[in-house]
Amino acid sequence: MNLRIVSSLITVAALATVAYARPELIISEDQRGLIYIGSFGFLPGGTLDMNLQNLKVTPYEGDTGEEKRIGFLIQKGASDADSVDWEDGCILDDPYFQDEVDQGRSEFKQLDTTQTTFEYHHEVLPGEQEMWNLLFVNCPRSIISFRLKTTEINPGNNYLSAGDIPLPRVYAGSAVAYFAASALWLTMLMKKDTKVFWPHKLIFILAVMIGIQKTFQAIKVHYMRTGVDAEGWTVMFYIFAFLKGSLSILIITLIASGWMFIKPFLSQKDKKIILVIIPLQILSNVASTISSETAIGSINWSFWTQVFPMVDLISCVVILGVIIQTQRHLSEAAEAEGKVAENKSKYKLWGSFYLVTVVYIYLTRILVEFLKVALPYQYVLWVVELLNEVITLGFYATIGWKFRPYANNPYTLIDEDDLDHDDIETGNNGGEVHGLQTMSRREGRTNERDE
Repeated sequence: MNLRIVSSLITVAALATVAYARPELIISEDQRGLIYIGSFGFLPGGTLDMNLQNLKVTPYEGDTGEEKRIGFLIQKGASDADSVDWEDGCILDDPYFQDEVDQGRSEFKQLDTTQTTFEYHHEVLPGEQEMWNLLFVNCPRSIISFRLKTTEINPGNNYLSAGDIPLPRVYAGSAVAYFAASALWLTMLMKKDTKVFWPHKLIFILAVMIGIQKTFQAIKVHYMRTGVDAEGWTVMFYIFAFLKGSLSILIITLIASGWMFIKPFLSQKDKKIILVIIPLQILSNVASTISSETAIGSINWSFWTQVFPMVDLISCVVILGVIIQTQRHLSEAAEAEGKVAENKSKYKLWGSFYLVTVVYIYLTRILVEFLKVALPYQYVLWVVELLNEVITLGFYATIGWKFRPYANNPYTLIDEDDLDHDDIETGNNGGEVHGLQTMSRREGRTNERDE
């Protein structure tokens, strides 16, 4: 009964907070020469509407009365806007963009700066279907302020870009896959002949959280398709995205450090790494949320879209560093007298974990970005997202398979001599370490005693 009540409250809250999805772009006393407003993949029959209000143009200091070219540049097709520097000039004077205008692939809509409003409507004709890029040009760099509402619609009253249309099905399919994986993992945890450690339980919680997050994401994008945003579902999506991201990075870091598998305690260095990686993940989630919900073109959006990949890269480097450190520890231990074969086996197994992690980071951070450039506009996002979901699920499935709870799993064997050796290395925290070692022995051997 309690579960039904909670579910009903969430549903009512989500449906009761439906609001128009597209944020209004507000520019206040901005002197940028070029403002990126957004991109949208149009299909034949789609429409573009722009409504600009409260336009104010203030001459900059040292204005010589040069002719002002202020307006919207509409590019139909791939854009080189990010690769050209206009710090000392105007994009409209660049030969590349002049050729685009002459060929009809770009269109400049000059604004009358004596007017405070501007409206534009265009219906996409056959042959014009393409990824359109919308930019605001400010030549020379006057101080400008305005409010802009843009509305892009594809046929069938679909507010999603051409490459986004299949996304609800992609995310829904991903949710089903994670729920199925969590059910399979739970059956493995409940078997009698298994060694279950805390990381095993955390992996189950992670799989369930990802399934819930993907469910909310599918619902969120579904409402975006209709031109509205169910804010309740969106809030739930970001909550679970934060929990999933934090738990995911924590589990990978703990496994990489060997906690509960190679060693039953966390060293001071491991704890410091966790204290670094968790705030980084929080910052990454904040950056992702703000960049997704802030109007494209605003200064906040530009800042947070740069923060996200930088923080993400730092997190990846930290995780790889932890894995390398654990590998080095195993390599040195492999030379210990009487344990050469055993430790070399552990080193080899941990090396495969390192390889899987490196491949995952490469595929999701480099290959995916390459595909965004290489694929046609109507496939670029949903294919990339589908590939990213498959790669991520494959990564978690590989890690789960290698560290699955079963008797004598070479990844989860903690040698008694290793425990004694670790006691000596962590003498400052002897009481705490001894307690963790005792707990690990007790937890890891419970099923053996039952037999």
